[in-house]
Amino acid sequence: MVKLSRSRYQPLFMLGLMGVAGVATVSIHQIALIIGLWLLGYGWLQTLRKRNRDGEAHLYAAMIVGAEVYFKMAFAGLPWEFAKISVIILLLTGMLVERAKRPFPLLILVYGLLLIPGIFIPDWQSMEQFKHDIMLNFSGEITLIISVIYFYKRKIAMPSFVQMMRMLIYGVTLMAVMVYVKTPDYATIHYGHGSNFEASGGFGPNQVAAMFGVGVFVFGIMLLQDVRVFLYKWIDTLLLVLFALQGLFTLSRGGLISSAIALAFTVIVLYLFSPKQVLGVLRVNPVKLAVIGLVMTGAFMAADSILGGAVFERYFNVDKYGEQIKEDYSTHRIDVAKTDLKTFEENWETGVGVGGSATFREQNIGFGATHVEFSRLLADHGILGAIALLIMFGFPIGIFFKNGDARSRMILVGFVSLSLLTMSHNAMRLAMPGFFYGLGFILLYYDQVVEQCKKR
Repeated sequence: MVKLSRSRYQPLFMLGLMGVAGVATVSIHQIALIIGLWLLGYGWLQTLRKRNRDGEAHLYAAMIVGAEVYFKMAFAGLPWEFAKISVIILLLTGMLVERAKRPFPLLILVYGLLLIPGIFIPDWQSMEQFKHDIMLNFSGEITLIISVIYFYKRKIAMPSFVQMMRMLIYGVTLMAVMVYVKTPDYATIHYGHGSNFEASGGFGPNQVAAMFGVGVFVFGIMLLQDVRVFLYKWIDTLLLVLFALQGLFTLSRGGLISSAIALAFTVIVLYLFSPKQVLGVLRVNPVKLAVIGLVMTGAFMAADSILGGAVFERYFNVDKYGEQIKEDYSTHRIDVAKTDLKTFEENWETGVGVGGSATFREQNIGFGATHVEFSRLLADHGILGAIALLIMFGFPIGIFFKNGDARSRMILVGFVSLSLLTMSHNAMRLAMPGFFYGLGFILLYYDQVVEQCKKR
């Protein structure tokens, strides 16, 4: 079992170190290259040396997942899909060197096999196009499959789980600091009625906001259990508010809305299906929930005030006079889904093959990028993609009803729902949806050390 830390203040020291690294990377981009290669290389060696005894594989993978947008923002020479490749390498290595035999989720292997025929349908013009389309459309799926196989029914004690959440937050902090430093004075930014690149540190707002949403979700899920990540509850709350504010400033709605829905959905499902156990898991009384709600409402109002009303207008799709701005609140994602569904309808037997739906979107709506993973699966893989979707949604539902433990149910519902919600607006551009989907299948348990997480 992983110890909480060698020192009570080591996590805070690491958090500060990430802040310094984030600031320095703005001027010296190669720092991101060094951090990325060190996390992968050192994490891989530690996994081998310790035979993944303390979960080294998923700990280092978690930090890489949290820092993925930071690596991309730095443009330091790491491959674009570095995070996904690293997660696959680390988790595969962890499984190979472990001595214990663990249950295998056969259904998720079927999910992967269903997608293979789609590789042979397109008429590839070159090897470069083949590699590009496979990496773009398959790396996220492989990350999901490997993550499920690795985490499926893996027993993880609460202190070890807390450490994994810390590693995630270290990664998000790298991005958060870099975004803050690269963003000009908010008063000088011109805010329209769309997501804002300047307030996202010059990078894609959708991906930046998605990772700020991850930070909010992690602290939210821990606060619901009254478990502290960084020594004092006020530190966790402060970081939650800062991530929420930065996410609001980007004016990209998907990340924070997905996190809020995932947290609310987790609470609702637990109360509906585990009413007798839920009070022992959700250790936040109604007063505390109300306080959290007020804090988040205050963050929203503060961000809206700083941006001169732009946050309210963006989230509620109105102008300063209260008139609706855009007919499509989803920012073309409905158009993307409709085009994919039309492609599926016309090619339902086999689909148009891996990456083929991009051509159809380009012809119909003017851009090929996908934001909706579910409709892409249908368009690219046809009826096999539809079966794969049934497995993607049905597999966690089946596990939920088989597993009667409320703590593990909470992790399953929370992490899988955030993963699926992210896929609905950000597809699988990031490693996070695949990693979080797999993470939902752990078996979380308490032991005598858990009080150290709660009562410090």
